[in-house]
Amino acid sequence: MIVCLRQTGQMDAHARAEMLAIEGRRILEVSIDLDAAVPSCPGWFARDLLGHVAGAWQAFAAIIDAGSTEPPDFSVFTGAPEDDDAALRTFVEAQLEAIVAAVAGADSDQAVWSWNGTTTMGFYQRRAFHESVIHRVDAELAAGDPSPIDGAVGIDGIDELFTELVATPATPPSGSFHLHQTDGDGELMLEIADGSVVVRHEHTKGDAALRASGEDLLLTMWGRRSVEGLELFGDRVVANEWIALAP
Repeated sequence: MIVCLRQTGQMDAHARAEMLAIEGRRILEVSIDLDAAVPSCPGWFARDLLGHVAGAWQAFAAIIDAGSTEPPDFSVFTGAPEDDDAALRTFVEAQLEAIVAAVAGADSDQAVWSWNGTTTMGFYQRRAFHESVIHRVDAELAAGDPSPIDGAVGIDGIDELFTELVATPATPPSGSFHLHQTDGDGELMLEIADGSVVVRHEHTKGDAALRASGEDLLLTMWGRRSVEGLELFGDRVVANEWIALAP
């Protein structure tokens, strides 16, 4: 399975919802053995992964549908069934349907609550998609059935990681990190300014640099693969400090 696009960060709602549906269906497709260990999430089995991603879809869809700048009542979220595999699959399918509909119907510019403060619907539309991409990878690793990630998706996923999820790291890296996409024109320069991450899409020299496909860059920065076999230059300590920031 491969999804092609130019800039996922600038996609319209219906296109993003369509891509999200593809990722979600793939998670269900490969999650046949619910007792399979998920090597990229130590201690998790496939059923734990399904419950986690469905819970995220449920929360994101509820926040989007409420369209409020006030925090939701998290107590209303039911969570995934724990002791009934058939019920778990039904729950996952329902939450996938809900998040796809929510993403497709949302106004990307509308203000809405987030754990980082007020944001826009576009944040959740993007977050739901990339949450599904990285957990599709996890599901495939558990099943031993990998499929590719489009390079542009990889670059946008890294941009989202550092502009939204770890924008103000507790322990900032000690230098700059340049990421160069080898299967496209993606360039990311990661730096720290006043304790926050600055992401620039340009070719420039960093204290460390990594050259790889957009897929391998994404998987490395999300801790789903090591840098072994990739082109790593400069200060390896700095590179490892950036890589360690993934949630």
